[in-house]
Order: sequence, then structure tokens, then C-alpha cells
Amino acid sequence: MKNRPDVLGLIACAVFAVVAVFGLRAAAQERITLSVAETAPNNATYRVERIVLQNDDPGTVGVDEGQITIQIVGVERPIVATCIYRSATNPTGTFLLTALNKANLSSAYAANATTGSLVQRIFHRLVVMAEAPAVCGRTLTGSLTGSPQ
Repeated sequence: MKNRPDVLGLIACAVFAVVAVFGLRAAAQERITLSVAETAPNNATYRVERIVLQNDDPGTVGVDEGQITIQIVGVERPIVATCIYRSATNPTGTFLLTALNKANLSSAYAANATTGSLVQRIFHRLVVMAEAPAVCGRTLTGSLTGSPQ
């Protein structure tokens, strides 16, 4: 009987751990849910894997090195797609970096977006504003699902 409180404490900790892990997994990350799944690589959803921001160097006048590189990865099949905003895209990477620097990410963006997150704005540009073909080399048609993490 002396060990019984220790066993109950261990069981309580185990139950808490299981609830914590499954509770965190239940909250879905923001992702693009495609209206029509791709045939190759056959993904229906994408999530943001990596964002790399490279500011324009003011010391190199006349050369725009500003760039935003976004890697999205398929949820069903972990195939990476790289999307790059640079000086040759419209809008340019430098333009978006300036806008991002001034952005209030706590508020919703656009009429159909509600979460007010950086990922939401990325997906809005790629999908709603249809910039994915120019910067990702593929069409992404769908909607934003999930909550900011």
C-alpha cells in the first residue's frame, strides 16, 4: 500500500503526457488544401517548411539582391516545392521584404483570410493572388486551412 500513491502519480503523469501529445497534434497547422489534388507528386495539401529572407544590400546600388525563398512541402508525400521572389518577379523580393517589415501580422489579411499570420499571407499570395506559377513553377489552387502555430 505504501507504493500505491507513487503508482497513481505515475499513471496521472502518463495520462497527462498522452493528452498533451494528442492535444497538440489535433491542432492543425496552417496549410494549403488544394481544390484538385496534383497528379504528380499527388499531394492534396502543402505546408510551409522554411522561409529564408535576404535583404537587398544598400552598398550595391543598381543591383537588387532582395529575395524571399519559401519552401513548401507536401503533407501526403514530402515533396518540396521552392518558391522564390527575386528582382525578376512581380512583386520583387525587396518590395515584399519592405512590406513584411512594416506589416501588422496580428490582424486578418484580405476579405477571406482570418488568422492574421505570416503563413496566411504567404498562402494568400501564392493561391489567391495566383503568384505560384511564376515563383513556384506550379499552380496551387485551393484554400487556407488550419490555425497558426
